[in-house]
Amino acid sequence: MRMKKIYLLLIIVFVNFYGELKAQEIIPFRMNGHYNIIVKSLINEKDSIDLMFQIAMQDASLAPNRKKKVESIKFDTSEFSEGLSKVNTIQVANTKIDSIWIWDNEYTGYEAEGKIGTQLFKGKIFKINYDHSQFELYDELPVTEGFVQIPLNVKRGQLFVNISSFIGSKEIYNEFLLQSGFSGAIIYNNQISDENHLSQNLLQLEEKTMSNSAGQKLTNLICRLPDLKIAGFEFKDIPVGIFTGEIKNQPTSYMGADLIHRFNWIFDTKAKVAYIQKNKYFEDQYYFNKK
Repeated sequence: MRMKKIYLLLIIVFVNFYGELKAQEIIPFRMNGHYNIIVKSLINEKDSIDLMFQIAMQDASLAPNRKKKVESIKFDTSEFSEGLSKVNTIQVANTKIDSIWIWDNEYTGYEAEGKIGTQLFKGKIFKINYDHSQFELYDELPVTEGFVQIPLNVKRGQLFVNISSFIGSKEIYNEFLLQSGFSGAIIYNNQISDENHLSQNLLQLEEKTMSNSAGQKLTNLICRLPDLKIAGFEFKDIPVGIFTGEIKNQPTSYMGADLIHRFNWIFDTKAKVAYIQKNKYFEDQYYFNKK
């Protein structure tokens, strides 16, 4: 009996070890205090710069308030007024991306001077391993034991998952864009908010109102949602964002870094599935409460 247990243990160790070895590339990262992922990058083999990983974009960009000049990039404003440079290389660890577009004047996260998107993974299956602070790139699906599979909707390179929100006995089941640059947990689009009267049905925690030049108002509410579930994983009393007012400018619902960073993820975009697993950050304080 003892030999049988030892044999089974060796099989488990071998399977886990083999799963790690299958990664073709490893890209280290660090997570800042705002739950954003930061990677050290080299642009055009000349300019070293910290970039924030943004899962909601494919290309790269530089922030208008960046401290470094990044002189190897020449922006063209003839096609897009904000500025675009189309032929560049970006290297992160041993991974090099050729001919990547870099946009100018896009705001980024704390402690970064620009953003980089999913072109970093070159169309491979990729894992965000928060437990080990690294991306892992695979040609084939790695070991998924201990993970929960969820459907993944891919639209124009952006990744969406379904989430259930509960208010009393009512379930609101909707699609959310993964948005790792947003430090909060959830933002609801205008349609969900209006149809379900969220601003009236949820406890308000914070309110900020802005006005444009025409005097039209946009109000950002942070409210407490009693219950939320992602593939069976439950979150209680979670702060969520709602926009109200005369300006309706939130067509997409977001799942932000506050929730994303609580799981290790495996993305198989070709098969349109993702796999999630609780990690060591699962019980972290909500970002709204933390700040």
